[in-house]
Amino acid sequence: MATENILIKSTFQALEDLNTHQYQAITLADGKVANNGAEASGILVNKPKSNEHATCGIFGEMKYRAGGAVSADGKITVSTSGYFTAAGSGDFIVGKAKAAVTSGSVGVGYFDFIKPLYAFSSSFVT
Repeated sequence: MATENILIKSTFQALEDLNTHQYQAITLADGKVANNGAEASGILVNKPKSNEHATCGIFGEMKYRAGGAVSADGKITVSTSGYFTAAGSGDFIVGKAKAAVTSGSVGVGYFDFIKPLYAFSSSFVT
């Protein structure tokens, strides 16, 4: 069962059509889909069209759209086009998976976009 407990969220004006990007990483700086963990501000919770209000989850237990397989308890980063994948060396870690998820699926994880961690070595993400 997919659960959510968003403790901190924010709203902003979508500057592009985000209708098909629900549960992907978003950046508050320009209201668009994020391309990495460093620029990601949170997870898009709703499905706004251009110039509509968008809701972004910043901290808490949230659903996310996986762009690659993520193992249970695995650390998560943001890949291109706002998808979430397993973190590796040199990535910014934005969360941790609650359960395993396959590529293209919606998973649940614990996220903190306020201060993402930088994985300076591969031993940091195992």
